[in-house]
Amino acid sequence: MSMFDSLKRNLFTITPEEASFQRREFKCDDERVRLHLEEVLRVFISGYNLTLRIPDHEQLVKRFETDFDKHQIGFAMEGAGMCCALFDLVAPRRTSRLREFTEAEGRDHDYIATVGAGLAVARLPYGLRVMDRYTKRLDPMLAWCVIDGYGFHQGIFHHPLFVKECKDPPPSLAGYARLLFDSGLGRSLWWVMGASPKRITVAIDNFPEARRAEMWHGVGVGSSYAGGVEEEVLLELLELSGAYRADFRSGVTYAARMRQKGGNPSPATDLACKLLLQTTVDDAANLAVRCFREIADAWTGSPREMGTCGYVLVRQRLTRELQLWDIEKPLTFH
Repeated sequence: MSMFDSLKRNLFTITPEEASFQRREFKCDDERVRLHLEEVLRVFISGYNLTLRIPDHEQLVKRFETDFDKHQIGFAMEGAGMCCALFDLVAPRRTSRLREFTEAEGRDHDYIATVGAGLAVARLPYGLRVMDRYTKRLDPMLAWCVIDGYGFHQGIFHHPLFVKECKDPPPSLAGYARLLFDSGLGRSLWWVMGASPKRITVAIDNFPEARRAEMWHGVGVGSSYAGGVEEEVLLELLELSGAYRADFRSGVTYAARMRQKGGNPSPATDLACKLLLQTTVDDAANLAVRCFREIADAWTGSPREMGTCGYVLVRQRLTRELQLWDIEKPLTFH
C-alpha cells in the first residue's frame, strides 16, 4: 500500500461505531428493530470504506455482491456514492468519479448512489457552496438525489437542530431544492425516531404545515426500502399519516422503483407494497415509471431543467394518482 493510500484511509475512513443508536442518541423501543436499522447504517459505512480501499469499480461491486445480501446491497452502493463524490469534491478531475460509477458498474443503483453524494457534500465545510456547480457535472436526471442525501445527513447527524428544533433548510436552497431537503430529512426520521409511528408523527407535526408532505414522502421511502418492522407498524403509519396519506404512499413507489431497477428485492419492500398499496413491487415501481415518462414526454425544456423540476412534477402526479386510487380502491385496516 502506498503512502498516499495509507494517508487516504487514515483521513477518510469512517468507523462502524458511527452506526450505533447510542452514539447517535436515537430512541428505539424494539431491540430487534434497532439492530436492523443499525445494520443498515453499518452496511452503508462498509460500502464507503470498501470504496476507499478498492479503486476498481468492477472489483468493488463484486465484493459488494459477495459481502451483502440483496436487501442490504443498496446501502453499500449509497456508501460508494458518498466516497466517489467526496473525492470529486476534494480532488477534482476532468471526469466525475461518481458519474463514472453510476454510468457503469453502479448504474442499476444510480439513484441511491447519487443520494450518497449528498452526504459527501454535507461532510465538507465548503460542500454547500459548491453543490450547485458539482451537480451540473452529474446526470441531470439524477442530480436531484444529492439534495435529498444532504437533508438525510442533516437529520441523522444533526437531529437536535434539524428535527427537534425544526431548523429551516439552508437559505441557499430555494424552491424545489427545499422540498428535496425535506424529503431526505423525513427519511432520516425512520432512524432518528426508531421507526416509531407515534414519535415520527409528533416530530412531523412540529414542523410548519408546508414542510410536512415531503417529510411523509421521505418516511414512506425509509419504511419501505429499509424496513425492519412488522405489519402493524406500517398500518399504524398509514393511519397516522392522515391528510398526507398519498404523500406517504408515494414514497413506497420510489422505494419499489429502486428495488426493481437494482434487481435487489427485499421482503421489507414486498410487505410495504402489499400492505400500503395492495399491489406488487413491480406494479408500484411501474406506476412511478409511468408518471415519469408522462412528464418527460410532455417536457419541452432542456434536460437540465427537467432534472431540476422533474422530481416535483413526478411527485405531484404520483400523489394525484394515489389520491384517486384511495377513492376507487380504499384500503382496509386489520
